Amino acid sequence: MPFPTPFPRRVLSAAEAVAKRSGLTVLVVPRRGLVLWAVARTVESTVLVIRSGWIPVASAGPRCGKAYAEAVRAVTELDPGRNEPVFSVVDTAAELLLELGLHVDLSYPPAAGVVATEKAVTDELKALFCRLEIATDASVGHRTSWAGHGWVLDFGKGLPLRPGLKAVSGGSILESELRAIRLALGAAKNVHTGVLDGSCAVTVSSDNLTAVTMLKEADSHRGHSTVACREEVQRILTQAAFADVEFRWVKGHADHQLNVLADRLAVMARRHKEADLPLEDTFRMAAGLVEQGHMDLAA
Repeated sequence: MPFPTPFPRRVLSAAEAVAKRSGLTVLVVPRRGLVLWAVARTVESTVLVIRSGWIPVASAGPRCGKAYAEAVRAVTELDPGRNEPVFSVVDTAAELLLELGLHVDLSYPPAAGVVATEKAVTDELKALFCRLEIATDASVGHRTSWAGHGWVLDFGKGLPLRPGLKAVSGGSILESELRAIRLALGAAKNVHTGVLDGSCAVTVSSDNLTAVTMLKEADSHRGHSTVACREEVQRILTQAAFADVEFRWVKGHADHQLNVLADRLAVMARRHKEADLPLEDTFRMAAGLVEQGHMDLAA
């Protein structure tokens, strides 16, 4: 006689189990000089609420502890009774969250939580890097052929200023001013690729009227500029072909603080190269200049 068998039971796949999982998902991740965090409370595929924020890496403390503390605070606000499981998107972050008093479930986090926290971080970055002011300047000496280039990137919103400087041998002051603009745009793209794809409103400020005019009116000064200058203009226009960028003249050595800072960086780049000073000394002094400049802007 045949033996009775139990009804077949449907086995949940790992993907389905993760999709049905609920709780609080935490993501803490360093990106573009910042530490971003996001916390999502989800029930299966439904996102109930999400919190997010950021801290500059320089201010985040050892092991980015301040950013983790912000995430823990958000978890506590979203679940005061600590009744729901907490998951970490990044495995290595679980240890830090445990040290801060969170009991972290080491299972794979809810799928909806992973998607929601990643989107929150992406949205934070888009909002932070949607506007950029660039100030550039150049310095050409009389005793040597070195030309110094300086630039400052200011994304606003309390983000730290991002400086740059470089010395190049040869070139007129106009060519050097144009080169400084090209170098600054390249540096900005390295910080955020969206700077030159039209998703960021960019203003480039220079105190060289001829350079600005050549960039705004491509055929201007054709008979009064060198081939090298015209080539720099073409490189910049190609670089910014898809960007939302405005080239603007500002009065030099006046009250435009970013321009003053760019000028100091350009002079420093040239003088340090002329004196053959170590690069680490140049970068250390440049960092001090920018820190002071940031304080002046915040005042």
